[in-house]
Amino acid sequence: MKENILGTESIGKLFLQYSIPTIAAMLFLGLNTIVDGLFVGRYIGADALASVNIAMPFSSFLFALSVIIGIGAQSLIGRKLGAGSAVAANTAFTTAVVLAGGVSLLFTAAAILFPVQIAYFLGANEHLMPQVAAYIRYLGLFLPFLALMMVLDYALKTVAMPVYAMLALVIAVGSHMLFNWLLIAKFALGIKGAAFATGIGFIIAFAMAVLPFFAKKAVLKPFAGSFDKHAAGHILYSGLSGGLSEMGTGITTFLFNITLMRYVGEIGVAAFTVISYLAFMGNNVLIGLSDGVGAIISYNYGSRQIERVKKALQLVSVAAFVIGVGIFMAIFIFSKEVIAMFLNEGNEAVLAFAVYGAKLYAFAFLVNGLNIVVAGYFTAIGSPKKAVFIALSKGLLWIAAGIAVLPVLFGIQGIWLTVPIAEIVTVVLSGFLLHRHFKHQIVYINEEGKA
Repeated sequence: MKENILGTESIGKLFLQYSIPTIAAMLFLGLNTIVDGLFVGRYIGADALASVNIAMPFSSFLFALSVIIGIGAQSLIGRKLGAGSAVAANTAFTTAVVLAGGVSLLFTAAAILFPVQIAYFLGANEHLMPQVAAYIRYLGLFLPFLALMMVLDYALKTVAMPVYAMLALVIAVGSHMLFNWLLIAKFALGIKGAAFATGIGFIIAFAMAVLPFFAKKAVLKPFAGSFDKHAAGHILYSGLSGGLSEMGTGITTFLFNITLMRYVGEIGVAAFTVISYLAFMGNNVLIGLSDGVGAIISYNYGSRQIERVKKALQLVSVAAFVIGVGIFMAIFIFSKEVIAMFLNEGNEAVLAFAVYGAKLYAFAFLVNGLNIVVAGYFTAIGSPKKAVFIALSKGLLWIAAGIAVLPVLFGIQGIWLTVPIAEIVTVVLSGFLLHRHFKHQIVYINEEGKA
């Protein structure tokens, strides 16, 4: 079978074959969000930019749940294929598709029925509420395509199709750019146009991603297996760490929006919106790196080729650190020029505030790639508890503590330092868990293989 290259090809070659297209795919996914920001900020205004950011946690939570299902399914499918069990792999695949479809329909119903209530909950004030609610309502129509697209993207990598997965996202992002120009710049549909342009991109990505699974020779087929409660529990449990990392982005945005609204007002939220675009792009590169190697690790772990697993982990860790340093330098040097692209004339106060915050926020990238890689490693080998500890530490525990305490001690500077401090504390935890794992668990597995 085609996916057997995961167990036979050199790790260095596989690393390049999987990491490069996956990073490229995540870059285009990040570009998808940035394109929104450019068109919304320049053609609708700073209030609309803030409104989109306030609404973002709603779709981010569904995105996080989709990542939970996708990563959990990838880990389970990869290990089952590595062990030679195509039937069990198809059961996991079908279960993941059903889970993603069901959860996304609930989000769509909530967006259509309760957009105003959701907007207020997310921190919209009376001034921004109409635009926030409108964006939630219109984007909600397309959320099932987002969820299924993400699950299929992870599944494509388990059947050795990372380049195709990348192409699907590239075409979707290109279409998104076109519809942003048509609906926002050309036809001036405002916030409604922004939501519809994003949603059409989701539909195109879904259509591209689903096609290979209906081919006659496809190893995985959406309904070749059946929904299995046990597999569903395993998928949700295994993917929890990756989803918590994504959910942490939504929680961070929510907490930052609430805090900035209290300390600074709409200007602060607009500034953080632009910073979040830069952070999202940087995080996507690092997540893409980790996800690309996840299929390699899970397959070889399932076939008990532990030295190949260790080699893959070493390569991705070095790459994550180097890329993180590069992102830090890029934000520190070019933040003013990049942030200015998102703002129209007359927003000098927002620009200055955002540049100041971006340079402090950038310190997080010196270590957060290592946290992403270690959490991804534990997820790939079916050891989600450790990955969950890392995700909770970086995405919830220290963020919540920091945003509550640091602004009181250091003012606005404390808000921007919350994420870097959370990442630095978490990297210590990641190192400890990884050291203990290699000291005990790998030895156990090697002994088991000899028995």
